[in-house]
Amino acid sequence: MYKLCKTEQSAARQRELEHGLLSVMITMRYEDISVSDLCQKLNIPRKSFYRYFSSKDGALHALIDHTLMEFETLAVYPQGRHRSLHGDLEGFFQFWVQHKPLLDALEKSSLSGVLIERSIDYSVSDGVFPSRFLSDDVMRMQQHVMMFAVCGLMTMMLQWHHGGYREAVSDMAKVAARLLTRPLFPDVEKMI
Repeated sequence: MYKLCKTEQSAARQRELEHGLLSVMITMRYEDISVSDLCQKLNIPRKSFYRYFSSKDGALHALIDHTLMEFETLAVYPQGRHRSLHGDLEGFFQFWVQHKPLLDALEKSSLSGVLIERSIDYSVSDGVFPSRFLSDDVMRMQQHVMMFAVCGLMTMMLQWHHGGYREAVSDMAKVAARLLTRPLFPDVEKMI
């Protein structure tokens, strides 16, 4: 768990600590990092760490969640510019290219699954997905669709990262748009 900060100053300090964790994760495997090691490398007292996070996992979750929130705020289009699925997906893939150090650190420590899990949780949270306006049946179906899409996109992006970004951002967006807009199996009714 991590603290939801009430002031800009405390939020900025929390982000500094999260980025400190990332900088340590770049050089060490996550499982080898202790809170004491982290505090020593960041030159902070342990109580400063625990002011923001209940554990090392809390700091990792905050780092991932705040990165996801950053993506959401960057996804706002300038006035007058029309949104498109392809453009949104290009933005998605480009965002993760810019966050390569985080992806590298997660992959190095076999924590890519945590990114997928946090992404799914974030995408179906009430703040992102306004479930209070939907019936229970519609809400469950929409959440399943969202979980399926987010899991697929994140897995696709992680495989692309793992492969060294061989394909262009635009090509990745094109493939993802096709997968999101067309049936996976065109003759699915014949298969059932």
